[in-house]
Amino acid sequence: MKQSIPTPSFYSYLFLPLAYFISVKLCLGLAMTPEGTVIIWLANAFTLTALLYYRGQRYWVFILFAIAAEIAADVPTFPWYEGLMLGVTNTIEVTLAYLIMRKVSMSPSLYKLEDVIKFIVAGPFIASLIGALIGAAIIKFFGVDTGGYLSIVQVWWFGDALGLIIGIPLLLSLLYYKSQPIKPLIRIDLIVAVISTALLLMLTFGENGLFLGVVITPTLLLPSMLYLAARTDLKCTAIAVFIVSFALALVITAGRNPFGNLSISLTILHAQEFIAILSIASMGFATLLSRIRDNERELEDRVSKRTDELQLLNHKLEGLSKTDGLTGIANRRSFDDVLEIEWMRAKRANQPLALAMLDIDWFKRYNDHYGHQAGDECLRRVSNILASNLCRTGDLVARYGGEEFVFIAPAISGDQALEISRKICEALHSLALPHELSTFGYVTVSVGVASITPQGSQKSDVLVKMADDALYQAKEQGRNRALLA
Repeated sequence: MKQSIPTPSFYSYLFLPLAYFISVKLCLGLAMTPEGTVIIWLANAFTLTALLYYRGQRYWVFILFAIAAEIAADVPTFPWYEGLMLGVTNTIEVTLAYLIMRKVSMSPSLYKLEDVIKFIVAGPFIASLIGALIGAAIIKFFGVDTGGYLSIVQVWWFGDALGLIIGIPLLLSLLYYKSQPIKPLIRIDLIVAVISTALLLMLTFGENGLFLGVVITPTLLLPSMLYLAARTDLKCTAIAVFIVSFALALVITAGRNPFGNLSISLTILHAQEFIAILSIASMGFATLLSRIRDNERELEDRVSKRTDELQLLNHKLEGLSKTDGLTGIANRRSFDDVLEIEWMRAKRANQPLALAMLDIDWFKRYNDHYGHQAGDECLRRVSNILASNLCRTGDLVARYGGEEFVFIAPAISGDQALEISRKICEALHSLALPHELSTFGYVTVSVGVASITPQGSQKSDVLVKMADDALYQAKEQGRNRALLA
């Protein structure tokens, strides 16, 4: 999902060194054991987030600010030149992570599961390891730590990797925050929240993996985190991972040994393994489920849009199926449907229902003489005259077939329908459409009119037959006239 690239502002230059400085102090104060081992190193997450969010813009400005913040935060603990070397090492690690992520086209929004995988491989795995190799060499050179080189590499690698795993998804999810529908709380949410809080408190106040004689380990929090990931999104999950990780670091630095009566090195190793598994599993699960939910919403939107389009097409097809293609008025099918409806309505209301059948006089001669195009135009003109003389809401004008037309007029008598029919004949006379093979010299119609108030078991066929008989009589009596059955 393509994101627009923002431009660094004054506040971003101010925020990075400040956040970097605070995170170093936080990690040294809360996540460092009395032996000097830092469990989680969060500072690099801020620098890498700035590079990812701004796509490398103002690279040197951010890097120099990060190194300056490193020196300022380390001075009470290390000489300034050691802080400088450590800061440079951290920037090498961050730069390498950014370049790899850019090379593999990782989306900073971590919108897809493959983006999360690319992030973990590029940052916590490769870049943090290379940074650890360089950093451990610097520490051994200055004699800060008397431990073995590989041991220092392991501590540095795991601490930096955890900092990136915890910090990057949290920061990026806040920067690329997308409003999600809030799910209503259900009973199981409250139950899981109570259990998770109780477990966290038991871990905090337990000793050597025991609380009141009951074995309690951080691993018990994993199901709760996965449940949170399933119920919320990456942002909420990342915040929860951050809280749990630093709570666990505090427990260890307080000497409570949540993994049992182990050495401090093994305790730290277990803690780092647990935080890594917790972070990758829960945040990967949150990303996957979020993507699935987005796909479902996109699919629902597409289905809804397609359904609306199909409904519109169905309405159009239904209209076409009940409309005569040549004249634009109702067709025979529509006439049959409306006649049945009006017949039942007239029967319930005990009102008359009028019907007229019209036939263009000597239309076959007209068609043969003037051609089919002229014949089609003649049919359209006759239909226009019919429609203009029947304007009430319940009236219907339809093409019955060939040169025959009908109209339905509810709640009027036969005399009223006959008057309408005579006006139609007069309108055609005024139109004076030439018809050389007609006795009258212009196009005329014969009309049979019938009106009846439906009674008992009578069917609408009775009305149609009456109008048809009247039409036959109009033709027999010389055409160009309207007769009432």
